[in-house]
Amino acid sequence: MQAPQLELLFNDGKNDYNIFIDGQLLKTISTTNGTTSYPITPGSGDRRILVTKRTGPNFGSGRFLGVRLPQGGQLKPLPARPTRKIEFIGDSYTVGYGNEGPSLNCGGLYRPYENSYLSFAPITARALNAESHSIAISGFGAVRNYGDANPTSATPMPLYYGRTLMEHGDLNWNFQAWVPNAVVIKLGTNDHSTEPQPSADVFIRGIHGLITQVNNAYGYLPIFLMADSSLPQLVSRMQNATQQQRNMGNDQVHFVQVTHPPQSQLGCDWHPLVSGQQAMANELVPAIKSILSW
Repeated sequence: MQAPQLELLFNDGKNDYNIFIDGQLLKTISTTNGTTSYPITPGSGDRRILVTKRTGPNFGSGRFLGVRLPQGGQLKPLPARPTRKIEFIGDSYTVGYGNEGPSLNCGGLYRPYENSYLSFAPITARALNAESHSIAISGFGAVRNYGDANPTSATPMPLYYGRTLMEHGDLNWNFQAWVPNAVVIKLGTNDHSTEPQPSADVFIRGIHGLITQVNNAYGYLPIFLMADSSLPQLVSRMQNATQQQRNMGNDQVHFVQVTHPPQSQLGCDWHPLVSGQQAMANELVPAIKSILSW
């Protein structure tokens, strides 16, 4: 675009957004309730503006209403988009929960410290020159959500897979609008981090069910089951799920283990800081490259 001034219009109040100019972070917008205009001064000449949502669906949904050019100017065609696409299905690690936190204890304040742009998922996609979609909710698991009193939950992550917005069960996503080349599933931490854990059979059936949802949406395509080293039992179950898929004839399911970041790379509630997210991405990228020959 080329304009001396622009205004971004949001109807929100629950979420924060990154504003990049030519790849450099200009500012963060913390929206306030109602329809509000947020002024941006991009500088002279042609500029490319990128707006990314920092906060995940746990904070609620917001509406981006467009761009206003109060002092004139023009919007120009965008450059070609990457042809590669990766979908990520996950929980708080994928969302980027607490990845800019000041310490392990963030005092119950999370919105300012969540930056989904710098979770391992979009970091991985950018390293592979791919677009990414993240379908992720903090605290949710494959069959059991964090802290549930039962070994399974009524509303685990797969329930939300086909939704456009988390809180709207009647607003279905059109899976043909954006078809990925591969899908990465990182779920299971919330299933296993508190008691009572689901049995191995129940958890693995949940993973199989989610894989079936993905295959029903896109057909058969490469699926990476991802686990970090913090929960050996989860690693074993994801490996078993992968082998069972292969025994059933689906050789497009792969297992990837990454190293859980050390405490020096952890932020709010022991979640990875940006440095820890980057470290996980550094291990995931070559695994995807090898399998997909990218």
